[in-house]
Amino acid sequence: MMPVQSKYPIAQARYWGFQGNSATEPHQNSVFRNAKATGESVDDQADSKSLFTSAFIHGWLRAAVLFFLVASIFGLTMRYLFVGELPLVTYKHLLHAHSHVALMGWAYMLMSGALLFLFIQRTERSWLYRVIFILNVVSAAGMALSFPVQGYGPVSITFSTLHLFTVYVFAYQFLHDLRNSKQGDAARFARWSIYWLVLSTVGLWAIAPVASILGKLHPLYFMCIQFFLHFQLNGWLTFAVLALLVQYVQRDSPGVSMSKTGFWILQVSLLLTYTLSVTWSNPIPALFYINSFGVVLQGLAFLILLWPLRSLPSLSWKDADWRKWLLLAGVACIILKVLVHVAVALPVVAEISYTIKNFVIGFIHLVVIGSASLSAAGIMLNRDLIPSDRWSRYGWQLLLSAFLLTEVMLMGQGLLLWMELGFVPHYHLILFSVSAIFPVALLIVLSGFWRKQDSEPVLQTVISQPTIR
Repeated sequence: MMPVQSKYPIAQARYWGFQGNSATEPHQNSVFRNAKATGESVDDQADSKSLFTSAFIHGWLRAAVLFFLVASIFGLTMRYLFVGELPLVTYKHLLHAHSHVALMGWAYMLMSGALLFLFIQRTERSWLYRVIFILNVVSAAGMALSFPVQGYGPVSITFSTLHLFTVYVFAYQFLHDLRNSKQGDAARFARWSIYWLVLSTVGLWAIAPVASILGKLHPLYFMCIQFFLHFQLNGWLTFAVLALLVQYVQRDSPGVSMSKTGFWILQVSLLLTYTLSVTWSNPIPALFYINSFGVVLQGLAFLILLWPLRSLPSLSWKDADWRKWLLLAGVACIILKVLVHVAVALPVVAEISYTIKNFVIGFIHLVVIGSASLSAAGIMLNRDLIPSDRWSRYGWQLLLSAFLLTEVMLMGQGLLLWMELGFVPHYHLILFSVSAIFPVALLIVLSGFWRKQDSEPVLQTVISQPTIR
């Protein structure tokens, strides 16, 4: 077989990364790796209707990091309002902007991009993913610009609605293309992550009619918000990161299989633990007991699923470089998330978990930044989908430091409030100072994508390996 060499200059692969249906696309190196992992021939993989170039991958993930930066600036501004004053700035509007951009900009684009680029080897509608990317950016940018000004208003709701429809289009096309995947265990988690993503949006659609009919103080209004957050954090993001993790370990250890029993126990626990979100507005004793049973099932499910992975080389800390350490930090956050959930099996702990605001914010950050972001970023860094040069390394390490410091501050202060010991001296100033590390770290990470722009794309390399049959 003759060596396959890309005939596209780098300039053609900038920003919009689809190059039609040519059999010699810049993604050929990824084709070889996918063929090796799945047992297909390079020719079979290269016959796909369209593959993603490194420029498109970097464009998608660069946008995700950019929205993380925007969300961190909103969060930092919110922290400052406890230290000083800012004219014409409304805290509640910033809170809405921060939460929407973080979940619908950063987290959604990061996880959807990771699933797309690591699970889909072929598609008949490459143009549709380009449209989805554009609409993702437009909707997230629109929310970032409108929420700080008007909060929930006509413009911000319009962009939020656009995002929801974009999610539905992505979900349909991704599930359609995922049918060609031969990654059984990992694909199962990926498929269900999309199901939970779509289901979570039901809560958003219900907010407006409930608010207009029953008012924003009605328990059903808070239940709608918690429905969205619960299935976003514990459904969509959790199942997506498990899909990425399973695929990552099975690439190096193909003999490892995931328990279907553990998988379905996790599904049941997800439904039962929604009752904790309901107790936020309806502290009915029976709901606490249902939640207790659910979190025990969740702990059992994760034990069944993660225990076989404990000794795999791909998750070993021995001889690990900084990229694997970032992944291992994400896995540690997954385990910590499960332990926190198991702790709320006790009704008294469950009540504390949602009545002290620091614990609520700390847990959301633990899931979104810790278990989801660090795990996904670590996996994509190890798969060379994200720049990993020296400065990018400093950026990610600084980001990890900022996350750990803010979690210590939030959870530590929460414990002090629980024990009625008051506040840490200069707590808000310290929290603002450590939160300022986030945008600095993200600027450094973001600069790595632009430095990569002037060099050869990661995946655009020459293949001279023989065909795998």
